[in-house]
Amino acid sequence: MAVTDTRQSAVLHALLSIDSKPQRDIPMKRLGVDFQIQALDGKTINRIQEQCTHYTGKGPKREKVLDEEQFGALVIQKACLIPDWTAKELIEKYGTPTEAILGLLLAGEIAKLSTEILEISGFDSDDEEIKN
Repeated sequence: MAVTDTRQSAVLHALLSIDSKPQRDIPMKRLGVDFQIQALDGKTINRIQEQCTHYTGKGPKREKVLDEEQFGALVIQKACLIPDWTAKELIEKYGTPTEAILGLLLAGEIAKLSTEILEISGFDSDDEEIKN
């Protein structure tokens, strides 16, 4: 029983000592700058997934389809601390943060950033549940 109590205490201590969401700097070679990202919680990722999912077909042939481009852009928008994709200058030029991300970043950069964000959010890169 003492082993269980010690283990319980260690787990509780680890949970209670969590400071904040993990953050990471991601070098963007083409731009010569680092973006700063932070982890997203499950609720945020689920909300983004729902927002980027649509259905095709009818009846038994109805399928859920994830708009991966939109998903990646929204994950980046929510997780980026630097740059602030809601900056007035970007919105004036591109209309929305999503349009700015899709207009300014290359496909590989979007894939790299969204993969890094999902990894620090607790998803393994091999996880098939969320695809980029």
